[in-house]
Amino acid sequence: MSRPPSGPRRALGRFGAVLLSFGVAAPASAQLATSQRTGPIRLQVGDQSLAISLGKERLRGGGFDLRRTGQSFQGQLRGGDVELGWRRGPIVGRVGVEDTRLELSRFSSEPGMRVDGELSNWPTSLVFSPVGISGDVGGCNYSLTVAGGRYTGWRTCQPDLEGEPTAVTLSLPETVLALDTAEQAALLSLLLSAKGLPPAPPREAPASTGRTLEGPGLNETPRR
Repeated sequence: MSRPPSGPRRALGRFGAVLLSFGVAAPASAQLATSQRTGPIRLQVGDQSLAISLGKERLRGGGFDLRRTGQSFQGQLRGGDVELGWRRGPIVGRVGVEDTRLELSRFSSEPGMRVDGELSNWPTSLVFSPVGISGDVGGCNYSLTVAGGRYTGWRTCQPDLEGEPTAVTLSLPETVLALDTAEQAALLSLLLSAKGLPPAPPREAPASTGRTLEGPGLNETPRR
């Protein structure tokens, strides 16, 4: 018998349905929650973190160096080439050497959007809204809710999607809201994918020194 999922993992399955049924009193244009007026985009995953500056023509920091035109991203992400465009609707192109194609849809009754397709050949189905982010993108699975303007929650990534989730905090400045919906979706999909912040390597167990512990009663040899 398989063991029941832990609290965070159970939330991964429930959260998408919550987003689709949760009424939010927010302007229709506010697809995302923000925690600050200006400053960088900040993502913290466990002990790892990155900060990305969103400039008028460039996106830089944390391994990102992308030129932005409003209809495309071109440049480098952690040493790999990125070329994405969305002029004709879907977000299409390459991240590294892998193909990417993402279809964007918006909710009719509440703020929020959904991205479906493939990012770097990984199946992607991700929901963004002012109350949370939930789903799969680029090899990682997320369940985030909003507290204090920040997205907080958990993620798991390939190849260990059934492993223990890692704590996540995502802070967005209000400058992100000035981007059109497709650019918001492209930016956050890259950021939250395994390409944006790769999973930390598993920690190795400390090597044995071959020494044994001694203490009272363990070494009975009298001292000379």
